Amino acid sequence: MKSFSSSALHPAIIKELEIRDIVVPTAIQARTIPLLLSHKGDFVGRSATGTGKTIAFGAPLLSRIDITSGSVQAVVLVPTRELCEQVGNELIDLGKGIKGLKVEAVYGGVSMKAQIRDLSNGVQVIVATPGRLMDLVGRKVVDLSTLDFVIFDEADEMLLKGFRTDVDKILAAAKRNYATWLFSATMPQEVGAIINKYLNKSLEKIQIGQLKSPNVAIKHQEIQVIPEEKLDVLLHFLNRFGDLKGMIFCRTKSGVQKLYKHLSAHKLSSGAIHGDLPQGLRNKVMEQYRDGHINLLIATDVAARGVDVVDVAFVIQYQPADTSEAYTHRSGRTSRVGNAGVSLTFVFAEEKEKWEAVKENLTISIESLALPSPKDQLVNRAILWGRKIAKEKPVGDALSAQEQQPFKEALGHLSKEELLDKLLANYLREHQG
Repeated sequence: MKSFSSSALHPAIIKELEIRDIVVPTAIQARTIPLLLSHKGDFVGRSATGTGKTIAFGAPLLSRIDITSGSVQAVVLVPTRELCEQVGNELIDLGKGIKGLKVEAVYGGVSMKAQIRDLSNGVQVIVATPGRLMDLVGRKVVDLSTLDFVIFDEADEMLLKGFRTDVDKILAAAKRNYATWLFSATMPQEVGAIINKYLNKSLEKIQIGQLKSPNVAIKHQEIQVIPEEKLDVLLHFLNRFGDLKGMIFCRTKSGVQKLYKHLSAHKLSSGAIHGDLPQGLRNKVMEQYRDGHINLLIATDVAARGVDVVDVAFVIQYQPADTSEAYTHRSGRTSRVGNAGVSLTFVFAEEKEKWEAVKENLTISIESLALPSPKDQLVNRAILWGRKIAKEKPVGDALSAQEQQPFKEALGHLSKEELLDKLLANYLREHQG
């Protein structure tokens, strides 16, 4: 398939893609869409993050929906609330020109009453997190016996990270005459075993690129740091990246929150998402990030699964990924839809052996960076200090005008340049040790 217009997709979907100026399909889309428009069996698709997998399965899926029926014909299962909302919105937009088509996204953390109301008038496609879907099935709001398609997006995360019980229940609630489609950026051996167990109906597979290779447009870098210098080194690189949009990964929720407090103290424009945050707050942070009101997003691996922001210029892995699959997903948050990006990993000496094992399973070249010199770090801290001063609020009622006057008189005779030079000199003298 050389273009969407040459395919058998629903004309309304082709028109919507043209409106968005999406004319030439990516590799996964070009190979997957013609097959899934007619294939009646199971399917496995793997391609790097940022290559358009949602359109790869969403466009043919919506083209095959029977709009004369109000029954649930397809369920798209995703691991996180953010990804659920993102995929739901994408499918709604793709199919908005198809009269009679109804797509709903359901996930935890928001009103179930509102979701029940939205589902009550007949829905053909449901995008869902497993837990919320099972709640709705248990309440007999959703009937899965009419399913024609079950799609697993981020299949490795769905099947390996605590969702197996719910997934088994969902599949048990549906009659086994549906087709199962699995999509992911990685396919670890454990997922292969699950595929062999659950998928057998005329199984087709399409794999784009090498098995564990991240996006080729990403520049991969690493730097070995000691704990005492880690934050200073991070601030050094954040200063170098300037106002570019970036993501910072930590392994734990507490690590995310701690780093967020550090960056906030330095007046850096940042937000944090992890599993303990209320859904409303997570949505607010993501909206601020997408709209450019904050430049830095600090996240855990699972929380970041729903982050699909095209202008993320860099990823910093403040704590190394535990597996090559996790590294691929993390680094893939940058370099979306063909853009270039940087993925920088911080490594402690005691983590180096484990990190080397992760790298062995990656078919990429990773550049080792030297630590910034003590002088560079000192100058960087001075710059951050200056920015922090610039953002300080006036003293207001803390001091009366009369009390402020002697201080102003002590510095008032200096020109702007002289004042800035003396402030910098004073900072460097007091902090250079």
